[in-house]
Amino acid sequence: MPKRVSLFPMILVLALTNLDSPPWGSAREKDPGDRVGQRQDAIRRDVDVVSVYFTVRDDNKRLASDLPQDKFTVSEDGRPQAIRFFAHHSDVVLNVGVLLDTGTNMSWILSEEAQASRLFVQHVVRPTDLGFILSYAARVETVQLPTSDVALLKEKAGTIQLGGGAIGLPESGLPPPHDVRWPGGVPVGVTGKPIHLREAHLYDAIRAGTIRYLKGEVGRKAVVIVALSGDSQSESTMEDALQALLENDVIAYVLQIYDAPGHDKCDVLHIFEKDSLKKLAEATGGRMLEVKGIGKLETALDEISDELHQQYSLGYYPENKNWDGKYRKIQISAGEKGYKVYARKGYYANQPARNVAGQPANQSSAVVLPRSSTSKR
Repeated sequence: MPKRVSLFPMILVLALTNLDSPPWGSAREKDPGDRVGQRQDAIRRDVDVVSVYFTVRDDNKRLASDLPQDKFTVSEDGRPQAIRFFAHHSDVVLNVGVLLDTGTNMSWILSEEAQASRLFVQHVVRPTDLGFILSYAARVETVQLPTSDVALLKEKAGTIQLGGGAIGLPESGLPPPHDVRWPGGVPVGVTGKPIHLREAHLYDAIRAGTIRYLKGEVGRKAVVIVALSGDSQSESTMEDALQALLENDVIAYVLQIYDAPGHDKCDVLHIFEKDSLKKLAEATGGRMLEVKGIGKLETALDEISDELHQQYSLGYYPENKNWDGKYRKIQISAGEKGYKVYARKGYYANQPARNVAGQPANQSSAVVLPRSSTSKR
């Protein structure tokens, strides 16, 4: 899997290290031991900085990309925090995964997903970025490993049309009846008998893509999920998926596909648990978009593409220095009315990993949210 080092974190680390350093003249007059202590303190503060990427939209849902720092406030667990670093980004490296629901027998649905994905990676992935593609149904499969080769990503996106029959659909290949009740989470048809719904390992796909391909990366990280329905029969829970996203500072965007009135006739019942995927997306700083007809998928992906290249970031040193692994809430607000901020809702305050010398184990990730080296599962 290709790896590359971003200059942005390195430059910011240098800036952070020098932020509290005295002028060179006064530094020469101090004891060398004092300078060592100052350097260790600076390194410690570098690792403890909490950095958040976010986007802002106005009342008309248009991107607001030119607001100054003094328009924003940030709090942690209800306590105001001093913003120490602020920037607007259009060129910071991006690591993005596209997760495609391929659990359908209808080739034209897969064709629409493939074409929309091709255009998305073409618009989003630049030579400095990495993109990857996963498909999910009864199992999660890697369609393309992380790469900056847009032509290869577009070629591999097209292969989801070549898989033949769907994975995880009922053996009959017939769509379930549309008169469905869902008591206690078990779907039943008009006869009262259970319906054997297809498998859609959406939560497994989120967790697998995040841990396999985004955990060790720097810069901005995101997953874009094209969902024909909600999760079905994943080993992971929604909480598992969300924790993986938050621990690795990944933004999630979810596109919930519905039938266009009188047109789609898809063989998949577009059933989503109320607000579950919306909550997951917004907790990470992303959004959930309702796509009324698979033909509108391309437009929805274009909207996300624009958003990924017009983001802000801010950083602060949390007043609470107790890295106890607990979840802490973050709230970022724009000072003026009419603006909505999309930022992750919190993070896990895990102790940053250190080497035997007591210094950060990976200084290139010093501006990234501290994370645990272990996973829930």
